Amino acid sequence: MGLGRTRRCRLVLAVLALLAAACNGLTVDQRGIYTSVPTTTITGDVTVSDGQTLESLTVNGIDATVEGERYRAEVPLDGDAIFADVLVEAHYSNGKVLRERRTVVYGDGATAEVLPDGATLADAVGLRVNERAFTKLAPVVKALTSFDPGAVAPAGTVFLDECVTQIILCTVYVRASTAAPPSIAGFDVALDSNQGDVRAVVTLHNLHVPMAIAARVVGAPVNCTMDVDATTVTIDGRYALGPDPADPHHLDVNLVGATPVVTLSGVDHDFVGGVCSVPGIEQIVGLFLPDVEQTMRTSLTSLLGDADGAGPADAPVAEAVEGALAQLNLAGDIGGALGLRLDSTLQSVDEDPAGLGLRATGAFSATEVAPEAPDLTASVGFPGDGLGPLPTTTPGGMPFDVAVGASASGFNQLLAGETERGLLNVDVTSLGGVPLTLRALYDLVGAGGLITEDRPLAIALRPEVAPIVTPGPGPGGALGELVLHGYRATIRTTDDNKVFLELVLDFRTGVGLQLGDDGLRFSFDAPAPEDLAVTLTQNPNRLPESLVTGVFGQVTPQVFASVQDVLPSFPLPGFAGLGLAPVEIGRVSSGFVLFADLVPAAP
Repeated sequence: MGLGRTRRCRLVLAVLALLAAACNGLTVDQRGIYTSVPTTTITGDVTVSDGQTLESLTVNGIDATVEGERYRAEVPLDGDAIFADVLVEAHYSNGKVLRERRTVVYGDGATAEVLPDGATLADAVGLRVNERAFTKLAPVVKALTSFDPGAVAPAGTVFLDECVTQIILCTVYVRASTAAPPSIAGFDVALDSNQGDVRAVVTLHNLHVPMAIAARVVGAPVNCTMDVDATTVTIDGRYALGPDPADPHHLDVNLVGATPVVTLSGVDHDFVGGVCSVPGIEQIVGLFLPDVEQTMRTSLTSLLGDADGAGPADAPVAEAVEGALAQLNLAGDIGGALGLRLDSTLQSVDEDPAGLGLRATGAFSATEVAPEAPDLTASVGFPGDGLGPLPTTTPGGMPFDVAVGASASGFNQLLAGETERGLLNVDVTSLGGVPLTLRALYDLVGAGGLITEDRPLAIALRPEVAPIVTPGPGPGGALGELVLHGYRATIRTTDDNKVFLELVLDFRTGVGLQLGDDGLRFSFDAPAPEDLAVTLTQNPNRLPESLVTGVFGQVTPQVFASVQDVLPSFPLPGFAGLGLAPVEIGRVSSGFVLFADLVPAAP
């Protein structure tokens, strides 16, 4: 019995193997090709059932070379089109036709270029901070600034060391130095943008400087302590901003000129210890002391200056502001909000009377590839493409605090990263709020009566490559133009998970960005009939192709509406610990730019 069962099992396995070998089959090796070469090679396997013959195997209508079960074809590519749709068809003697579709993205270097995954793009990311935002940013800069008054005049700093009275010989010699580090009650920062620099006015409140006085009056030593207090100290300097030569991910802040302008107000001094405070002696010593306010001003001006000029050391205030701005990480804020890794280095910082404009490189990439999402090798860029300077008002003429944007090439790299993260992996189970079924699908073209047994359906949409935006305006007044080829729509019965139909969509449409409750969301219209192509790749029930395309033509608006509804949104990036309230979303050069006001961050 055991031996008989073993033989029967072997026989069943052998039959199954023969049946598997005998089935008609068609595969394509390539998927999601990005290339800069004007032809691409398409290869794959084709199998033929016993008793049948392969009548033809074509790739885009041209006969392929078939050797055994392998085929090969060279496909010429059109640089103007960017996307090449490759249709492989195997025709068998029994009339059966198998189809496969692939998408090739071609950059000829003139119309478009193929950029390797993670490529660094010049002038891809831009930031504009208008002066109207400075009052909101000043407290943030202050909170991020560590200002140590002790570093301005550490203990032992000499303010005066000279003979102040001489009658033939020196009769009064005074050495005045700090007895302890100075202290302040607090400070404020006010910023003002100018052409070529930013004016920063730092106001120190209640400066307190303990002084040690060592004097010799007609040879007799007189030692005492004195407090010098100033109600305010204003440090008025102009600072140039630019990429840090050592690390262009951050700003470099440098004092313009050798020293800032230092102004003291409410200056007072008082002897608080030693013989100088003895009545009579205090007045006598005071007569010989130079003007303390002028001494403090001169000394602070020197101490707050840039000691080595163009050398590596910074003026103390410049270093404090730079330390604060170093924590305003443009790449981290934007990349983190999008769920992508963004490496961005500053290329230039332009100061003007209306604010600051920062231009930077950009390299968007996904940290991981979602299940069923394509693992892309490249993205699409446009030769010479760059975001350029951002304007001081929105395209609609509205004022704003902050603008942040990406060029079309940078945006395409962003879309490629989001595609890898599964942005376009969409499952549609209802249309217009009605559950999707076989009868509901055919009711759209008045053919629901043909369905004798209704079945629940789901449409799984999966991209083969990433969509792109083009540099020009969108159709019908849309913000931009979105082009996507190779969007595979697999329609399955959900009760037994069998393929009912499979189609591949190629389309162009207008795209926009809208603000929702959970962030920015893509919006797009259903493509016009002339901008949508549908290729039927699987039709196991052998439905008439005209009926299938007719049904899908009717259902397209509902499908695209459903896709828009289920697409995830982009959380708005934060900026310097503040939130963004969108004012307008517009185009600048080729790029997409968010113009916003700064608001308190959401709790």
